[in-house]
Amino acid sequence: MSSSTITKTALCMALKELCLEKDYEKISISDITKRCGLNRQSFYYHFQDKDELLSYIYYNELFKNITRGVNYDNWYERLDGFLEKMQREKKFYSNTLKSNEKTFQKYLFGSMHRLFLRFFYHTVANTRKRSDKAKFFADFYSHGFCGIITDWAAAGMTQSPHAVMLQMKELAFENVNIGKGFIENL
Repeated sequence: MSSSTITKTALCMALKELCLEKDYEKISISDITKRCGLNRQSFYYHFQDKDELLSYIYYNELFKNITRGVNYDNWYERLDGFLEKMQREKKFYSNTLKSNEKTFQKYLFGSMHRLFLRFFYHTVANTRKRSDKAKFFADFYSHGFCGIITDWAAAGMTQSPHAVMLQMKELAFENVNIGKGFIENL
C-alpha cells in the first residue's frame, strides 16, 4: 500500500471515529489530524477541507462499485447490501447526512441514474426515441429511489434495509401492472 493510501486511510478512520463522538459540524481539521497523529500539512496535501475528505469516504466506501456488475437479476441484492453497510455504520452516516446531505445525494443520484439508464436503454432499445425516453425514465426513478433512501437514513434507519428494498422491489414489479393499466385506458 502506498504512503498516500495509508495517509488517506488514517484520515478517513479519524473522521469516522470522531463522528461517533461529536457532530460532524463541530469536527475540525485539527481534531482529525490529532486523532491520527498527522500534521495539518499532511491533511491539506490530500484534501482541501473536511467535506472533501467526507466525499472521498462516501465515494470509496459506498459508491465506487455500487453499479459494477449490477443487472436485472441482482440489483435488489446489491442495493440491499448498500443499505446494510450504511446501517452498520449508522451513527457515522446519520451524523454526516445531517450537515452534508447534498454530497451524499449527488453520489447516490449519479449511481442510481447510471443503473436506471442502463436498464431503460435495454428496455426501450427498439424505439426510435430511445435516449430521450431512457433518460427521462432514469431521472424519474433515480429521484424516487434517492428520496426513499435519504428519507430512510434521515429517519434513523429504523426500518431494516431488507424492508426498504422489498418496498422498492415491489414498486418495480408493480410498474408492469401500472403500465398495462395506462395503456388500456389511453
